[in-house]
Amino acid sequence: MSNNFDPTENNKTFDKRTMLAVVLSVVVITVFMTLQYVFFPAKPLPIEPPAPAAQAGSPSVAAPAFSAVLPDNTAALQALVINAPERAETYTLSTDLVTALFTNRGGELVSLKLRKHADKNDKEGLVEMLIPDAEKPGTMSLAFGGTSAPMIMELMNVSRPGPNAIEFTRVFPGRGANGELVPFTLKKRYEFKDGDYMFKLSITIENSITAAPVLGDGSFAYTLSIGPQIGPDYRTLPKNSEMRKTLTYENNKRKEAKTKNGTITSDARITWAAIAGKYFALVAIPDATQYTATYTNTMVDGKPGKASMSFSRPALKASGQTDVFYFYAGPKSNKELAKYNNAEKNGFKRSGDNLESVMEGTPILGWLETLLKWGMNFFNNIVHNYGVAIILLTILVRAVMFPLTFKGSKSQARMQELQPKMKELQDKYKGNPQKLNQEMAEFYKREGYNPLSGCMPVLLQFPIFIAMYALFNNHFDLRGASFIPGWINDLSLPESVFDFATVNLLVWQVSAIRILPVVYLASQLLYGKFMQQPNTGGQSQTQMKIMMYGMPIVFFFVLYDMPSGLLVYWIASNVLTTVQQVIINRVMHKHRAEVIAASTAHEKVIAIKNPKSIKKGRK
Repeated sequence: MSNNFDPTENNKTFDKRTMLAVVLSVVVITVFMTLQYVFFPAKPLPIEPPAPAAQAGSPSVAAPAFSAVLPDNTAALQALVINAPERAETYTLSTDLVTALFTNRGGELVSLKLRKHADKNDKEGLVEMLIPDAEKPGTMSLAFGGTSAPMIMELMNVSRPGPNAIEFTRVFPGRGANGELVPFTLKKRYEFKDGDYMFKLSITIENSITAAPVLGDGSFAYTLSIGPQIGPDYRTLPKNSEMRKTLTYENNKRKEAKTKNGTITSDARITWAAIAGKYFALVAIPDATQYTATYTNTMVDGKPGKASMSFSRPALKASGQTDVFYFYAGPKSNKELAKYNNAEKNGFKRSGDNLESVMEGTPILGWLETLLKWGMNFFNNIVHNYGVAIILLTILVRAVMFPLTFKGSKSQARMQELQPKMKELQDKYKGNPQKLNQEMAEFYKREGYNPLSGCMPVLLQFPIFIAMYALFNNHFDLRGASFIPGWINDLSLPESVFDFATVNLLVWQVSAIRILPVVYLASQLLYGKFMQQPNTGGQSQTQMKIMMYGMPIVFFFVLYDMPSGLLVYWIASNVLTTVQQVIINRVMHKHRAEVIAASTAHEKVIAIKNPKSIKKGRK
């Protein structure tokens, strides 16, 4: 008997025996299951439904009319008993900041009103954050599959797990890996908190077997859609008084999703995505799942038409899965948005969301805008009128700039004194521009004169104007702020004394008669008159007239539909600058008179001491 052991031979024998055993087992099991299915078919058992809430009405067996992509098994579907409400109903949930209205049809959010923000266009006088349309009355809609899949419109059971929470539940027929009927349960749970414009949406899918449910076409489990449009209602406002932007926050940077042909799809991992209006925003904060996002933003007649976004979830890998989304639906106010950078300041204990990036601003002049906003709020806290606060802020700005303005005026006066000598140089080197520039530079140096010093006050107006424009266009507190009741009722909008149907004048479309642009034009012309440069004749004088009369007229049309707060600032600035210039002109006139008097007195002294020099001068 040999004790030799050949592992290779043993493995070959083992493999053959194992394969034979596996094949025989499969054959036996297959034959047994076939015989059992043919001769002893099992009767289908009803699915135990979730317990319906009292608010949902009397439950009954509803006819299956499912949105999901299901197996073609009519007999099995008819045997499936699903508990659901008889009719569509709505449910209200309120906190101190919002009132939310839901429907049990698909568990959608139908209305979300902000209780502390007014809107004259709304029936209840409150800002409505959701604008429905005929095709899509609700939002937070689900579809099993991708963006092209039909929305779930089945009636769902409702329960109230807490005073600020509502849950929608329903059993749906799904399919297994082999196409057999496998029911699963869908849950949509909304949670709100007092003191927060944020709410939480949890989406749970639980299969009836220990295997991942196959939903849709297998690529995406579901798609959550937000839209078709966010509020407030803008349709009665001038077209430049409201906007919609689709924004994302990726890698600690804000980006604008530039939609191509109205829609763009992205697989980028984001911190949040937002549909932002001028003063309000709806921000979606998904969990760590790698969603495929689709953004849609279209314009209709120059106004925002459709602004929506959706998140498509990859196929499920487990029999039970809960995904969590957070949504901020409220004002673009730094006070409210900054709460979600500090877990101690919000009810959901969120931190590091950087929602302030949804706000508009000037990247380069942001510091100046912040400074002006602080000054405006400071004065408003004293006078309780933003229009008066704008005027007080303008006075402060002009006072701070007065030394520079005075220096610029002195420079202009100095220019008048040097004008005759400059004219001589221009005439002398008329045919030699290069030599003229060289002589002029030496002349300025010799006289200690900087030709740019007179332009500085004007140049400084531009960054202040840009910062002011951004402030009046985006500062949330100016929304609805009144200056003169009955005339300037909202500093964030253009004022009007008479509205009419839009008249298209080719280069200009007008729909209202406004007073502030006319006042601006008058103040700008008056300002230009006092700031007029000395008459040098020729082309330069023509250019000065164009600047003096042409630019204010151009800006009249540009500013016609701008926020009234911006025009109040500019008019106040023109008036104050004109008053300043009158005072400066008087001071400079007095100074010139003193210089002339001193010069005359000096000549008289010389004449007394040396009378012959006078006679020689006369010859």
